Amino acid sequence: MIKLNIKVMTLILFLILTACSASNEKDPSNSIFQVGLDEIENVRVNETFQIVGYLKNSSKKTVEISHGSGMFSYEIYNEDGERILPNATVLLENAIGYQVEIRPGEEYRNNGQDQRSKEYYEFVIPQPGNYKVKTNVEFMMDNDGKQKKISLSSESKEFKVQE
Repeated sequence: MIKLNIKVMTLILFLILTACSASNEKDPSNSIFQVGLDEIENVRVNETFQIVGYLKNSSKKTVEISHGSGMFSYEIYNEDGERILPNATVLLENAIGYQVEIRPGEEYRNNGQDQRSKEYYEFVIPQPGNYKVKTNVEFMMDNDGKQKKISLSSESKEFKVQE
C-alpha cells in the first residue's frame, strides 16, 4: 500500500513538472529576459544626461522580437517620490517598427534615436540630490504563431545629481 502511494505521488509529481516545463517552452516567459540600464554617473544640475536601457536575453536560445521606436521608456523620481518629467512641451515619435534577433546572453539597446524626440531618453534635472530611475520596455514576441505583447520593468536604480 505504501509503495503504491509513493508510485502514485511520483507519477503525479512527474506529470506536474512535465506540464510546467512544456508550458514554459510554448509561452515565451518573461523570466527569459532581464531589463536594466547602464550606469548613470557624473550627473550635474541643469546639464543634459542620457539614460540607456537594455533588454537581455537570459535564455539559451536566440529570440526574435518586434518593437516600435518607443520600446524603452524611463521613469525618474526624486527623494520625495515625485516623478521628474521630460524637459519638453512636445514629444514626437515616428510609428516605425523594428524586428530583431537577440542571441543568448546578448543585451539589446535601442532608444529610437532619430525616430523620436531625444527628451524621451535625455533628461535635465534642476535640483541636486538622490534620484531613482526605472526602465520600462514593451515589445512583441511570437507565441505559437500569435504575437504576444510583453511589458517589463527594471528594478529602480539610484543615482546622484551634483551641483
